[in-house]
Amino acid sequence: MVRIKIRAIGKIKEPFIRDAIADYAKRMSLFCQVECAEYPEAPVPDSHPSTIERACVFEGEKLCSGIDSLDYVIVLDRAGKQVSSEGLAEVIRRCEIEGPYQLVFIIGGPHGLSKECLKGADIILSLSALTFPHQIARLLLYEQLYRAFTIIRGLPYHR
Repeated sequence: MVRIKIRAIGKIKEPFIRDAIADYAKRMSLFCQVECAEYPEAPVPDSHPSTIERACVFEGEKLCSGIDSLDYVIVLDRAGKQVSSEGLAEVIRRCEIEGPYQLVFIIGGPHGLSKECLKGADIILSLSALTFPHQIARLLLYEQLYRAFTIIRGLPYHR
C-alpha cells in the first residue's frame, strides 16, 4: 500500500474545507495511508523581494526537512507541468507497482517555494493555470488524489 504525505504551509481555517478534506482523507484510507503536516506561514512584514525570498527559504526548509531520499517528491507550483487526472493516476500507479512507495506532496505558501525546494522535487505539477488560495489548493489535491485512486481501481467516481 502506498503512503502519501502532504506537507503544506498554513492551516485550514474554514470548517467546510476541513470537513471536505477529512471526507476525502477517509475515502482514500481504503487505498493508501495519507497524512498531512502543516507548517506556519513565515512572517512577511513588507513586500520587498528579499523579505519574500527569506520567507520562501524559511518555509522551504520546514517543508523539505526530513524527506527521505527514497521518497517520491511532488511539488505543486503554478509554473509546474499540468497533467490530467489520468496522468496523476498514472504517476501514483507507477509508484504503487515499482516504488517508491511513499509520495510526498509539497504545497507552498502565498509567495511560492524556495529554489531549493523546487530542486528537490522528482516532479513539479500545477493544479491549474489559475491561482488558488492554499486552502483550496489542498482541497483540490485531496479530491484529485481520491479521483486518481478511483481511476486506478476502475471505480465509477471518475466519469
